[in-house]
Amino acid sequence: MSREIQHASSCKPISVPVNNDVAKDNWDRVQNFSASTTQPQEKVYEIGRLAKMDFDKDILEATLSISQLEYGTNASYLQLAGVSAEPSGGFELSDFDDPRIDFYSPGKDEYGGTVEQTLWLQYMALDSLGLEINAEERIVRNFELSGDYCKIAREGNKYLIFKEDDAPSGTSGNYTIDVSDPAPVVDPNNAGVYILALYRIRSGTATQLTLTTDYTYNNATNEITILSALASDNYRIWYTAASYGTAGDPTSLNDADDYFLSAENVTVTIDDGTNSAVELDKLTSLSITATLNRTEQGKIGSTSKFRDVESYDVSCALGGFVKDSTIQEALMQQAGQSWGIIDYSSFDTVDVIIKIYETSSKSSFLIGYKASDLEFADDSNDKNANENTEESITLSGDALIITTTEGDL
Repeated sequence: MSREIQHASSCKPISVPVNNDVAKDNWDRVQNFSASTTQPQEKVYEIGRLAKMDFDKDILEATLSISQLEYGTNASYLQLAGVSAEPSGGFELSDFDDPRIDFYSPGKDEYGGTVEQTLWLQYMALDSLGLEINAEERIVRNFELSGDYCKIAREGNKYLIFKEDDAPSGTSGNYTIDVSDPAPVVDPNNAGVYILALYRIRSGTATQLTLTTDYTYNNATNEITILSALASDNYRIWYTAASYGTAGDPTSLNDADDYFLSAENVTVTIDDGTNSAVELDKLTSLSITATLNRTEQGKIGSTSKFRDVESYDVSCALGGFVKDSTIQEALMQQAGQSWGIIDYSSFDTVDVIIKIYETSSKSSFLIGYKASDLEFADDSNDKNANENTEESITLSGDALIITTTEGDL
């Protein structure tokens, strides 16, 4: 018997890089997947009339927050960067500037049951990513994304289908793509429209194709005809259907990788660039937040916004108990030198390196994060009667590397 309300076990988020020739992927170890939409609008009045004339609606605002257990793989970063392999030297924040990503989450009547509806967030941009490490707890990643489009596919359109097709060698001119398995169903909001989105990746450049101008669709044969195709074009196609067809359910479970990694598996070091790096072995908490500051401004003649990145902000918050001012000593460019006087006005930049291993023995490296050229932002030293003295320090910068290659740290 199906449930009356949707349970989290019946949903699984899947992402599709929109403007890169990269396969879709399930998101594993997700703890929270929170999508929200806002419709900015203003009532319009005129002199001589009491009631409003109309609503002036602005561009829709869609946001997505994801909380994910750190499990030592770079699969999520590959999707967000729209690449099939980690870049040489690791991921930098600039790798997440231009890629756009769709998320869809089939919702079933129960775990392993029948699809009832599918949430679809389109053309999302990454706004921030973060890492939270607290003593005796599981390590958590956080992601914030934004976009302009949100849809729910339901009833006769409840199966959202993503297909990709590569034009073979020798292709030039008209090129036909068979989408009969499963066959598209009509968009109830747009008469005669079956294909909801179609992008072409050509020589690394993504272009959204327009029905009639760039392609046609024949519902009798379930065929898309690309009008000016070239060899090696990658076509990325979205539509809804009455079933998943022979491809089957796109959601899957990952039991191969670690289910979670804990703070005891972590080594944190601080490097002043002059002396040997020093391990920070008395931390009780650490968080890194990297923000991609984007221009979010509407365009004349368009229902979407600019989302180009202007700058980056990286904040690194370190918490623990007061003992020997190891972090401040490194900021003095005297890491590990038993320096006699800490002068806050003489602080310089440091790197903070986080290495995450498969076990607490730290013999098998999995993934690491490096925040570079961090400046001192603030600290606090809290003393309370009959308690140990606690200290928190915040460092700020604009560079972060994420990598599964230990040597890149």
